[in-house]
Amino acid sequence: MTKGSMLRRFYALAALAAVVLPSASARADSMNCGDRLVTSGDTLYRVRSTCGEPDDAHQRIEYRTVRVRGPGACVQENGRVRCDKEVEQTIQVVIDEWVYDLGKNRFVEYLYFEQGRLVHVTEGSYGRKD
Repeated sequence: MTKGSMLRRFYALAALAAVVLPSASARADSMNCGDRLVTSGDTLYRVRSTCGEPDDAHQRIEYRTVRVRGPGACVQENGRVRCDKEVEQTIQVVIDEWVYDLGKNRFVEYLYFEQGRLVHVTEGSYGRKD
């Protein structure tokens, strides 16, 4: 293989990667519904009005411990006065999991919502619906 053909092959592969890689990462948290797109941050209502009713849906509650800053006693630290403190809080997070079976020629789509907002989309195997 000549140096010129190796260079052409390199540029062709680089161009292909530039097209494929961004679309793969963008696809991770979005789903096409006909000619419309739902993406991370969309509400349950928007996804339902854009894509229709899911084929399956489950809801669960998850408890998470988070650190938050709140008011506290004032203390001097490194020449500065701070009047807050960091505390741990346990919060409830409502998780909705929706499944769209888009037919035998497309992949099943799994949508995950937290507090009513779309946070993640994954693909499964090919659908089963006709």
